[in-house]
Amino acid sequence: MITLGVIGIVAAMTLPAVIANYKRQEYSARIKKFYSTLSQAILLSEAHNGSALYWTKSNQIKNDEGRVDYTANAKWNEFYMNQYILPYMKYISAGIKVWDSGNNYETIVLADGDEFMLHNGDCLDIIYDMNGLAKNPNKDGYDRFRFLMCFNDLKRESFWGNKNKFFGVYGRCTSRETAFVNCKNDPIKCSVLLECDGWEFKKDYPHKLW
Repeated sequence: MITLGVIGIVAAMTLPAVIANYKRQEYSARIKKFYSTLSQAILLSEAHNGSALYWTKSNQIKNDEGRVDYTANAKWNEFYMNQYILPYMKYISAGIKVWDSGNNYETIVLADGDEFMLHNGDCLDIIYDMNGLAKNPNKDGYDRFRFLMCFNDLKRESFWGNKNKFFGVYGRCTSRETAFVNCKNDPIKCSVLLECDGWEFKKDYPHKLW
């Protein structure tokens, strides 16, 4: 009985660390695969549609009151994805769904079950949700990670310091220390830290994984 008790105590002490390590490995592999999938789709599309640097993007659509018109933007995102991206990747479903306080977003479910939605801002925000958009916490840096497709030189220079780059994370990795602080203080930028770390969730990653 004493031996079993000791084993139980040891298991209770080590199991959380084992589970956390497994999660980090699983999530690292998934986000790396997602980034690779989108990158490959863009390359394949460029072979048929020309350089992505010359693809066109609608400005953010707003209503008469000056507020973002999520329905109109979602319809434009749907058109864009059908034209440039979806023919070059494997997916289960694509269409406009209602998320986040009743707003409409173009939403894609990939062949492996991963899910992402699009927001038409200054660039095209790609919001990847690692446990599905219908499950909590739905928070940047926790289960959501952002990528961008940018369509003009000024925005590409601003985000990446490279006007010839089209697709990437939400900023650039100038140093691991800076990326860590930015991720901790502004979780929308956590994709930059992950890129700095070779798409690995390190032990010191500043937010709890779901």
